[in-house]
Amino acid sequence: MKLVVTPKPEKDEGFISYLVRLTEANAYDTPSWILSLSNIDYMELQWTFSFLFDSSKGLEKLAQLTDTALSNLSALSYLPPDSSQGETSEHEYNFYGAFLNRSIIRPHCPKVCPKCLKESGYARRVWDCSLVTACPIHKCMLVDVCPKCRRRIKCVRKSLSICSCGCDWREIDPQFLTADELAVSRRVYFLGGLLPKTPKEDDENPLHNLGLRDFVIVLTFIAGIFRNIAWATGRPSRSIKLPNKDLHQLYGEAYLVFENWPNDFHQFLRTQSSGQVRLNPNDGQLATALKKEFRSFYEQLCQDLDEPQFDFIRESFAEFLTVRLKSQFEEPHSETPVGFGETDEYISVAEARRLLKITHRAMADLMAAGEISFVIRNQATTLKHLVRLFDVESVKRKLEESLSTRELARELGVDCEVVRELARAGQLKTRWRQAVDGYHTMKFDRDSVQELLNSGLIQSG
Repeated sequence: MKLVVTPKPEKDEGFISYLVRLTEANAYDTPSWILSLSNIDYMELQWTFSFLFDSSKGLEKLAQLTDTALSNLSALSYLPPDSSQGETSEHEYNFYGAFLNRSIIRPHCPKVCPKCLKESGYARRVWDCSLVTACPIHKCMLVDVCPKCRRRIKCVRKSLSICSCGCDWREIDPQFLTADELAVSRRVYFLGGLLPKTPKEDDENPLHNLGLRDFVIVLTFIAGIFRNIAWATGRPSRSIKLPNKDLHQLYGEAYLVFENWPNDFHQFLRTQSSGQVRLNPNDGQLATALKKEFRSFYEQLCQDLDEPQFDFIRESFAEFLTVRLKSQFEEPHSETPVGFGETDEYISVAEARRLLKITHRAMADLMAAGEISFVIRNQATTLKHLVRLFDVESVKRKLEESLSTRELARELGVDCEVVRELARAGQLKTRWRQAVDGYHTMKFDRDSVQELLNSGLIQSG
């Protein structure tokens, strides 16, 4: 058995578009008749659409009904990867050569470009992607709500271009958009091989270094921070309930985070901060402080975006934290610590404390005074608080060479009270350090002692 009228699917057509075109061409009232003849459960068209995501539920019968090659119909579906395509999530499916999460591909939420419908007579498969909210060819917003009856466009309909209320979507005037408003949709088109590259895409936006899958992951991650939408479960997420105009705004805002890199990203981080959460000088746990301040953003960044191609986000986050932490630690008139060079060796704060045998508060004092340079860096998807080993060894040497009050008094041939008076007058540089055993000791740098002797204020005994 074959259908009376069997138009062929277009190369970039969506499956629902082809199904509705078949329905319209054969004068059926609903696509359910064709699905029934194809041995596809009609209820799948209502919600799950699992036959579009499961290679085991072949389209052989539909291919016979339409006298169409099975490969041409399979090209309209979203198949899971096979073993030759490497490791991918069990919830990812092929979308223009990239494996995207199931919740991103939304054939059950149709949207159309009035201009494309009028020119080509079919709906494009790329519109099934939630990030594609506009048509970069005609520079207009996609339509998912009939402007006449104000109802969402349905998958189950008998006409591709005419609403049940009689409105012909090919004749409506869409909302035209600026180049910036088209950026996300145009990028998906380009990465899917549907549009050529434009000169503006050669700028400094780091998203332009990503493939389609990673581009989608990053934007959906940021969008999820804005609207708290789920995106990595493989099941229909909260995002599927959002109308196209809301998705357009949401993904557009997410894209802007990466424009004017890294300044706009750092501004985004400021808005994500729950307040000036300082590192606790008693424990110095960076991860704990970041979880308190940035909530789920920090954890998701380290867990969900753990692949190396996303390091640029963590590295910029680390740079932002380093600058802010320096401003938090440093006294208004202290010298800025020397930055790290490419050949500098660095160690963790915990390792430095063990070498110096001091508390974290004492370590914080050294960093605040600019005696030990520090930085926050991304290491294996985790942000680490590091200090320069050269500085730690220098401080260790000075601590070992410093003199106690009694030792200095004996060396100068004066009473201990004279030494204390000189210290109170600022003539001697003191080193108050709380040791790991809980004792406080006051010692004096030898270079400070030498400066005192050179000044002539006191003669060595």
